[in-house]
Amino acid sequence: MTKSMLKKMPSKFPKMIVFDLDYTLWPDWIDCTNGPPYTYDESTNAVVNTTGEYLGFFEHTADIIALIKSFPDTQIGIASRTQTPEWAKKAIGLLRIPGLDNTPLVENVDYLEIYPGSKLKHFKSLSEKSGISCSDMLFFDDESRNREVCKLGVHFVHVNTRTGITPFQFENALHAFASNSGAKQTKMDGFFTAKSKMK
Repeated sequence: MTKSMLKKMPSKFPKMIVFDLDYTLWPDWIDCTNGPPYTYDESTNAVVNTTGEYLGFFEHTADIIALIKSFPDTQIGIASRTQTPEWAKKAIGLLRIPGLDNTPLVENVDYLEIYPGSKLKHFKSLSEKSGISCSDMLFFDDESRNREVCKLGVHFVHVNTRTGITPFQFENALHAFASNSGAKQTKMDGFFTAKSKMK
């Protein structure tokens, strides 16, 4: 992914972009695997457990995370209702973002809400901890039931479980957010920062 991933820059950016994990950033339910201990496989950017199960990102996940880190004043959150939060935390501590100097995903995430239950709780906590209104958040998730967060003002985007988030969907979501948010953002200088070296 390069700067040209976005054919047109949005007029306003979300203050926080939030992701589910299972079937959103990676193609599996982590709590349906045998779980850790994990070993990191650098050749595939995946974690593998002692039973030989691999868990890695969808095709565009790492590049999208790297791109977001180049946005002005946009933070990243994770909101997952997995039944095995400690497994998920171990995985995101090992999976890497090549476009961000191969740093682990967890080092590039500002807020984590990983535990079972309604995502209304997750987003209320994200808002309280960050000071960011839910109406300034864009959320990618594969489960339609989690659309309930819209009642808090969150901008919800449904993810295809076969592909994860695609560049086309991501760009459309950004523009839809800008259109539905009303006020225009004028701070566009430094939209792409030097620290984000994407392929």
